[in-house]
Amino acid sequence: MPTTGTETRGAAVRLRGIRKRFGAVQANDGVDLTVAPGRVHGIVGENGAGKSTLMAILYGFHPAD
Repeated sequence: MPTTGTETRGAAVRLRGIRKRFGAVQANDGVDLTVAPGRVHGIVGENGAGKSTLMAILYGFHPAD
């Protein structure tokens, strides 16, 4: 992918090694997410993949383990 210059400004959001468990269910296990400024990003995956949990951790609703 060509470089547009936004990569040199750093990340707007960076999550590293996010883990979250609800009882016996491992919702997220070592998830990394980097959101570059000025770019459009999408979080996709099957039902139960942990997308909503990751977003809830990002905006502070759930603490990461």
